[in-house]
Amino acid sequence: MVLSNAHLFELFNAGTQPAPLTLAFARFVAQWLIVALPLVGGVLWLRGGQRTRLDLLHVALSVFIALGLAQLVGLAWPSPRPFALHMGHQYLAHVDDPGLPSDHVTLIWAVALATLVSARGSWLMFPLLTLGLLVGWSRVYLGVHFPFDVAAALPVAALGAAAAWGLRERLGKWMVALLKRYDACERAALRFLHRD
Repeated sequence: MVLSNAHLFELFNAGTQPAPLTLAFARFVAQWLIVALPLVGGVLWLRGGQRTRLDLLHVALSVFIALGLAQLVGLAWPSPRPFALHMGHQYLAHVDDPGLPSDHVTLIWAVALATLVSARGSWLMFPLLTLGLLVGWSRVYLGVHFPFDVAAALPVAALGAAAAWGLRERLGKWMVALLKRYDACERAALRFLHRD
C-alpha cells in the first residue's frame, strides 16, 4: 500500500486535543532548536583556530546554497501548506508561502551534510540529521508542513552541500584571505580595548 502525502500528514498531525506536553515540546522544537546552530557556530568560531573557521565558512556556504535552491524549488513548484488547504489542525502561526521543501529542515540537513568534509566535525552528521528529522516531525505535527515537504529537504540540502564542496577549492584562497583580514581586525580591536 502506497501512503499519500495527505494520509501521512493525517497520521503525524496533532489531533483536535493534543497532549499539552507534546504540543509544548513540538512548539519548542519547531521554533527554537534551530537557534542552537548559529549559537554553537558562533562559539566554535570564537574558540576555534583557522581550520575550524574554514570549516564553518564551508558550512555557511552549504546552507546559503541549499536555502537558495529551496527558494527556487518553491518558485518552480509552489506547493501549498496544509492549513492553506484547510487540512488537519494548525498549532503554529505561519505565513501562507510555499511549503516544499521545509526551510528549517533544509538548513539543518545542509549543516549536517557539510560536516562530512570536516575531519573533526564529521561525527556531527548523524546527530544533526536526527535533529532535522525531529524538527520536521514537529512542523508536520503542528500543521505547517506536509511530510513530503520534510523529505524534499534532504536532496536540496545534499545539492547545497555538494555544490559547496565543489566550490571549496576555488574559494579556498579567498576564504583564507578573508580569515586573515578578520584576524587582523580582531587583533586591532583587542589592542584598542586593552590600551591603558
